[in-house]
Amino acid sequence: MSSENENKTQRIANRRTYLKGLGTAGTVLLAGCSGSSNGDGGGSDDTNTDTDTEASDGGTMGGDDGTLTIGALQPFTGGFDWIASNTKPAYNLAFSEIEEAGILGGMSLEANEQDSATDPQQALSGLQTLDSAGVPAIIGPSSSVMPNLIQPIQNNEVPVNTVMAGTIQLDDTGGEWLWRSVPSDAVGGAAAGKYAYEDLGHEKMALAYKNDKGSQSFSASVGEAFKSLGGSIVGEVPLPINASDYRSQIQELQQMDVDFVQMTAATEVSGLFMKNYDELGAKEEFNLALGNDVLTPGFIETAGAEVMEGMIGQAPAAGPANDQFVASFEEMHGEPPGTFSAAAYDAANLFALAFQSAGEVSRSVIPEHLPKVATPPGTEVTTFAEGKEALANGDEINYTGASNPQNFDENGNVVGPFNVVQAQDGEWNPVTTYEASTLQEVY
Repeated sequence: MSSENENKTQRIANRRTYLKGLGTAGTVLLAGCSGSSNGDGGGSDDTNTDTDTEASDGGTMGGDDGTLTIGALQPFTGGFDWIASNTKPAYNLAFSEIEEAGILGGMSLEANEQDSATDPQQALSGLQTLDSAGVPAIIGPSSSVMPNLIQPIQNNEVPVNTVMAGTIQLDDTGGEWLWRSVPSDAVGGAAAGKYAYEDLGHEKMALAYKNDKGSQSFSASVGEAFKSLGGSIVGEVPLPINASDYRSQIQELQQMDVDFVQMTAATEVSGLFMKNYDELGAKEEFNLALGNDVLTPGFIETAGAEVMEGMIGQAPAAGPANDQFVASFEEMHGEPPGTFSAAAYDAANLFALAFQSAGEVSRSVIPEHLPKVATPPGTEVTTFAEGKEALANGDEINYTGASNPQNFDENGNVVGPFNVVQAQDGEWNPVTTYEASTLQEVY
C-alpha cells in the first residue's frame, strides 16, 4: 500500500503499536457521552484521520480484494478527541483478533476513519463519505452529533453502532439500522436519582448543567428518576458554555435552600465550576453529583482531591468479559484501556459476528443478524473466535461484552448494571451497584 493510501485509510498492520495517553481502565466505565466537549481521559493527539471523500477499497461491501472495511465516524479532533484516542486502539484490537481467527475465508480488516469532531455538519459529511464508500457498517460518534444523523442513517439504511452516545433522543429510534453499545442516559440517570433519594436520603435536588443538548439529556434523566421516586426538583440552572466564571450560577444554587445538586458538564465547564464552588465555600451548603464525562482520575487531580472528596457519580459496571479485554488490550498496547474503549471493542466484534453469522458482508444482514448474535438465547461467547467456532458448530450465540452484556432491546439499546462511584482519597471507587432490572423499575 502506498504512503498516500496509508494516510487515507488506516490499515491494521502494526498490531503492537504503543499508543500513549490512554485513559484509565477497568472497574469504572462511563455511560454514554453526554455530548459536552473537552472531556478528560487523556489520549494521544497524533490520530490520523481520513477526511477524503474518495471511496475506499471497501466500497463493495467488504471489497473485492478480500478486505473488510469498517467505517469509524469518531471525534478525532475537537473537544472529544480524547474519546477517539481511546476507541481507536480498541477496535484495532478487535480487528487484529478477528483477522487472526479468520472471518469469511480470511478477509483482512481496516478502518475508513472520518472525523465527526463535535460538529453535526462535519459528522453528516463524514457519514455521507462513508456511505458513498460503501462501508457495510460504521462505529459511530457522540451525543453531540448523533441526533442529526438519525434520519440520514435510516433513510440510507447504513448500519451504525455508536459507542459513546447516551442521549435519550436515541431511546426510541434504533433497532434496525441504529444501535449503541453504551446505555442510554435514562439508565445512568436512574442510578443517580435512585442513589440520591434512597441511599443518601435527599428529598430535594437542584439541577445544574452545561447549556447543550447532551448535558440537558443526562440532567433531565436524573431529575425524572428522582421525581419518580418521590423527590422534588427545586430549580434548574443552565451553565453558559463560554463563561469566564460560574459564581452567579453557584450563588443562585445557594439561594435555593437545597443540600444536593446534580451538576452535569464535561471538563472545561466542570473544572471552572469546581474552582468557583470551592472559592465560594459552597461545599458547606450543598453536595454535588457529577456527570459521567468527568469521572476520571485526571479530573480529580485537576480539581483537587480535597475539593472532590465525597463527590459521587455513576458509571456502568464492567461487562462480563472486561477482565479478558483489559488483559488483551494491555498486551497489545502496553497500557490499560480508557473510557469507551470496551464499547468500541464490542461494536467491532458484533459487526464481524453478524457478518459471519450471515455468511456474507452486507448492510442488509445487520438488522437480522446483529441482535441474533448479541442477545439470548445461545452459547455465551466473549470474542469473535469463540463466536465463530460456535456458529460453525451450528449453535446460536450470545455475545457477552467487555463494556456490558450487549443484550439489545427492540430499539437497539443495551442495559446493564451500574456502579455509583465516589471520590475517595483521589480515586473514584464504587460504593454500590444496581442491577439492570432494578434500574428498569425507575425509568
